[in-house]
Formats: sequence, structure tokens, C-alpha cells
Amino acid sequence: MSIKQLCFSVFSISFSVLIPEGTYASDVEAGRVVSTRCAVCHGIDGEGNGVPKSKISGMEVDRFVKLINLYKSGVRRNYMMETLTKNLSDEDIQNLAAYYADR
Repeated sequence: MSIKQLCFSVFSISFSVLIPEGTYASDVEAGRVVSTRCAVCHGIDGEGNGVPKSKISGMEVDRFVKLINLYKSGVRRNYMMETLTKNLSDEDIQNLAAYYADR
């Protein structure tokens, strides 16, 4: 094992011990990264862009997840939302929900 591999292994193990289990269940920073595709219609931080119902900042996590999954499944119809949500993973959705709830 090289020094580089050893250092990486030690760092990885140390890091995993410091972060409590479940930390990644909803990651605000990861949600911010994914949110860039939402900004055109919902504003940079989800504050809305003047279009009715475009404000999503401050939305409760459970409500956000439910609505996104309705668009993703096609039960709730909106071409843009269906297109943008169909490739979101459950983790992406949780991260987005955490990000917008935090705004």
C-alpha cells in the first residue's frame, strides 16, 4: 500500500467516525448543487420568480418530497417538472427538500 493510499484510508476512516450515521439522509449543500436546474423557474434560492406557486423556499420537507414524487410519477402534470424530476434519485429529492426547507 502506498503512502497516498494509506493516508486516504486513514482520512476516510477518521472522517466516517466523526460524522454521525444518517448525516447524508438530507444534505443541504448537495441540495444546493442539484437546485441549479430549478433556479430558472423557482429563483436562485427558491424565492420564486413572480409566477404563481413558484416560491418553494421554506417549504416543509415532507410536502416538497410528496409534490416532487407526484411530478416524477406523472400523477401531477407539468411538462417542465416531469422532465426535470424524472431523473432525480430519492437522495436528490431529499437533498433538495432539505435545501429549500433551509432557505
